[in-house]
Amino acid sequence: MSKLSLQPANFEECLISQGDAPYTVPAELFCNVTWDSVLCWPPTLIGSETKLPCPKYLGLPSNRFATKSCGRNGKWIGKHPGTEFFPNNFYPGWTNYSECTGLKYDIPAPAPTNRTADSNFNASEPSSISVGILPFHSEGVDILSTLLLILSLTMILASVIITFCTRGPVPTRKKLYRNCFAAFLVHDSLELVIRMGRIVQSEDVVNDVETCVSIGVLVTLSSSAIYTWMTIISVYFTLTKSGIAIENKMYYVLCLLGWFIPTVITIIWLSVTVLSGNLKCINGELEFTKPESGFWIIEGINVFLISLSWLLLILFLWKYKHRETHRRYAENKSLIIELVHVRQSAYKMLIVLCYITSGYIIYVITAQQPLTETTSYILVVILFSRGVMLSVFMCLLEDSCKCWDGVYSVDNITESEASLAPSNTSTMTTPSSVNIHRISRYTGTC
Repeated sequence: MSKLSLQPANFEECLISQGDAPYTVPAELFCNVTWDSVLCWPPTLIGSETKLPCPKYLGLPSNRFATKSCGRNGKWIGKHPGTEFFPNNFYPGWTNYSECTGLKYDIPAPAPTNRTADSNFNASEPSSISVGILPFHSEGVDILSTLLLILSLTMILASVIITFCTRGPVPTRKKLYRNCFAAFLVHDSLELVIRMGRIVQSEDVVNDVETCVSIGVLVTLSSSAIYTWMTIISVYFTLTKSGIAIENKMYYVLCLLGWFIPTVITIIWLSVTVLSGNLKCINGELEFTKPESGFWIIEGINVFLISLSWLLLILFLWKYKHRETHRRYAENKSLIIELVHVRQSAYKMLIVLCYITSGYIIYVITAQQPLTETTSYILVVILFSRGVMLSVFMCLLEDSCKCWDGVYSVDNITESEASLAPSNTSTMTTPSSVNIHRISRYTGTC
């Protein structure tokens, strides 16, 4: 490259053009400067995508760009199409030149030399370090996230208030729902703090390490608590079908497990990742320096909990025989009534679990890759509307949950559903049916 040249023409000139950056940027946070035989790319923040204008000699409009993605492991993503040699720390990966019409990217350039930054080349003005394009952190995505989280929190708070609007004993089922609502309240509140902090560019949220770590740990804990409580509710359905009554002592055991399990999971995850130096804060969120080592410590357990919830729900609905079950527990009227509600809730729970699982699958697939803008919006919509789905199906559509009009509904518990006697014995009289309705009206909750 001549002294008056405007762009680096090879690897050594690319290094020179970047000044001290190739030797000073932290390798655990950035992909290093590199030369891909066409353009010189500056250090770029991990997990992001950066872009440069197409080479000027192509004569293309100024809105045409080449793009390159930096992986979360600090390496440029993809395989370079050329055959030249690159030092390990400067391997360029693959560059997307699809907008640069007429460019032949697959022609190898001359091999780089070992010249250092002490050379006397008058290279082009050094490019600044690139924080790349972080689609998940873009302002549009954060604004959408904020709106969805506010809606979710409003719905969950309404559900909590409704479940406390009770005249009479509260079924254990409703108490378990409250804990699941509480997990969503904590999770969505913390996520809202992060999103709003990024929108207003709050230094306390975006750049403060202690705040970042504190919020990140609590988000991880509450996220695991959500999956734990979904599993515990499924366990409750299964135990109820088996005729096992969950009284106060048993409820407290389940309550302890529901919050103890995610706490232990989070402590183990945090201990391993911190001791290995595998955590960092980027834009207000905890990230993994080495995703392959720390990611599955927590997500592997979450996958197990979600799978167990699916298994228990499917077995419950598959093995639940309406008449046979009612005959078996003919002497326990309150259990029959609860079984009717549990069966209805199980179908609704299945819908909620489908929605939560779909969002989780997308999250796991994209967690260790740069997100496209479309994927970011899809992921945000699903993840931050889960509370709305839970509130609608597990509270607002519950037949026993109508305190907003002062009615404790028992309309769906018909005489045929509440038939407690087997066919070879005398059927229940009308007064008995009325008693069932009275019990339902007494034990019904909001």
